[in-house]
Amino acid sequence: MAPSCATRASLRAPPLRLPADQSRSAPWETASAPPTARRSAPWRPTPTTGGRSPDSGVDMVTQSGKQRLSSAVTAGLAFAAGALVALAAQQRRYEELRLRVAEVERSDRQAMLTEQQRLQFYLLSRAMEDPDLAAVYSNVQVDSPTQRRQYLFANALYTNALLAYRVGVVNWEELHGHLRMICLNPIFRNYWEAHRPHRASLEDNSEEARVGRMVDILIRDLDEADTEEWWVVGEPPLE
Repeated sequence: MAPSCATRASLRAPPLRLPADQSRSAPWETASAPPTARRSAPWRPTPTTGGRSPDSGVDMVTQSGKQRLSSAVTAGLAFAAGALVALAAQQRRYEELRLRVAEVERSDRQAMLTEQQRLQFYLLSRAMEDPDLAAVYSNVQVDSPTQRRQYLFANALYTNALLAYRVGVVNWEELHGHLRMICLNPIFRNYWEAHRPHRASLEDNSEEARVGRMVDILIRDLDEADTEEWWVVGEPPLE
């Protein structure tokens, strides 16, 4: 009996032991399968934009172009503004020079008129002193040497008023008032009428012709006025 019991015990298979790192609840196939190798990601070309997207590079180029354009526009505006300032300064200098030249020319003209009038007064004074010279100075028919001297003096009064206007001593309205007083004198009126043919040869737009027409209008207004306040008679014509 003993030998048979030992034989049965020795023939019993030992128990199956699972590996320590496998879960008992895992299926056999899973526990015994070899580990699966991990796949590497597919190779992709790396962009050369320093880690930035390609669109950001395009934006940088666009911004750079805008900055260059803005700088060019600013420089152009600055140049144009400088040119305008220089042109305005040049125009001011030109205007100042033009006014200076006009003033010099006006001064020269006034000086020449003054000198010419001074010479005329000298000739008039000689004619009034010497009847023989008076006969040469004027060819107007007179009744006596006294009347000739009076006409010469009336001419001196008129030419003096005309010169005062020409050189700017009096204006148009002041000349009108001065001539109005002279036109009250009957001797001056006779002188004016006697020398009317002499004024016919004057140019219509000349200063002397315009002043002559003023005297004609003054004499007419004084003759037609019904007031003794002669200093309010007449209005100066348009200059």
